[in-house]
Amino acid sequence: MKRLLVGVTTLLVLGAGGAVVFSRWGGDAEASDAADPVTTDVVAVERRTLTDAEQVSGELGYGESSQVAADRADGVLTWLPKEGRTLRAGDVAYRVDEEPVVLLTGAIPLYRDLSYGVDEGADVRQLERNLERLGYDPGTVDEDFTGATADAVEQLQEDHGLDETGVVSAAQFLVLPEAVRVGAAQATLGVTLVPGVPTPLYEATSTRKVVTVDLDPSDEDLVDVGARATVTLPDGTTLRATVTEVGTVATATEAGSEAQSEESGDATLPVTLTPTDAKPLRGLTAAPVTVDLTRERRRKVLTVPVTALVALAEGGFAVRREGGELVAVETGLYADGYVEVTEGLAEGDRVEVPAA
Repeated sequence: MKRLLVGVTTLLVLGAGGAVVFSRWGGDAEASDAADPVTTDVVAVERRTLTDAEQVSGELGYGESSQVAADRADGVLTWLPKEGRTLRAGDVAYRVDEEPVVLLTGAIPLYRDLSYGVDEGADVRQLERNLERLGYDPGTVDEDFTGATADAVEQLQEDHGLDETGVVSAAQFLVLPEAVRVGAAQATLGVTLVPGVPTPLYEATSTRKVVTVDLDPSDEDLVDVGARATVTLPDGTTLRATVTEVGTVATATEAGSEAQSEESGDATLPVTLTPTDAKPLRGLTAAPVTVDLTRERRRKVLTVPVTALVALAEGGFAVRREGGELVAVETGLYADGYVEVTEGLAEGDRVEVPAA
């Protein structure tokens, strides 16, 4: 259906979704001699999901790097793993005098030697969990270092060509919080390692791919931990991700990134997102991506095109039903060119919009 309406006034209204242009019209075709006629179409009131999102740039990678260091080793550094290699519990982290230092994982650093008869502790349980996962039988996994634990340690030592002492010491073992992906070397083979003097060996990152975003602090409301987002890869593939870490406001300097006040014009908020499905990321180690961060989502709400809204002189908005009847409406979320209508219309109603 086509109608001609006159007396058009353009209004700029700031809604939740940003600046929106509405048309206010009045009169009829017979009375028109002051303005050009406006052609209209008719659309149905439909239910849809509205999402108010902000699109920002991000980087796919392995997150921030840390250092793997030797601080209790004694001897000459003779081997380091290659950059890009993944190290898990049971792998060799480095070699001293050609003797391997074996990686274990857990939250508790190796702050004491562990052997038969040592005081009970959570670090013993952590060791026994590592042994069990690696296929060695430490007996009951608990905080008690038993003869079975010592036997399991000796079997692990034998498999790596180490002296079978049954003792877990920093001379033979290194504990890191998790498996790592090896980064750039920071030590030179042949350097002498001195006990008590930490020597950085190589950079390391998580083995999990993440997306990092330097967000404008004004958009901080978009990134609560646990918030969901959509990531678009360079080839157009999209995947879901979850905000897993929100840092503190920082600004880039020549010396690196240091915490600064939000008053700085260069301030950014570092955000880390973890993809929920890593399969689409196979073969990618680093890439620029775009991230849609959701501010608000309303599911299956009644909507009309934003252009259907008529600004009322007394305030608020209305729409014109098919046939010209003006109906006041209450609006909700604005997004994607549509507006939620919470009162005044029913699903299937037909309303007028300016023709494209």
